[in-house]
Amino acid sequence: MNVQEASEAPNMTSYQMRASFGEHEFEPGKLTLHKEVPPWVRNELEKMGYRLDFDERTSGPITAIYFDQQHGTFWGGASDHGDDYGIAW
Repeated sequence: MNVQEASEAPNMTSYQMRASFGEHEFEPGKLTLHKEVPPWVRNELEKMGYRLDFDERTSGPITAIYFDQQHGTFWGGASDHGDDYGIAW
């Protein structure tokens, strides 16, 4: 998986830690998964005791830069959740 594929891949939101906003609530065991997460992953998480919700968007924009040490190059990637892009030089 390259950095662009990783930026676009289905992801999740975890409620295991206290939030930085509002009442600082947390919900141990709750996960919100992207609707495209494969059934086998869902099944394994449920076997571990997680309570699952599903949504079209589980995060804000994702932007990433990967440094390929072998070739001395940078690779950029950005999700389609915003007007973001990766730049490296």
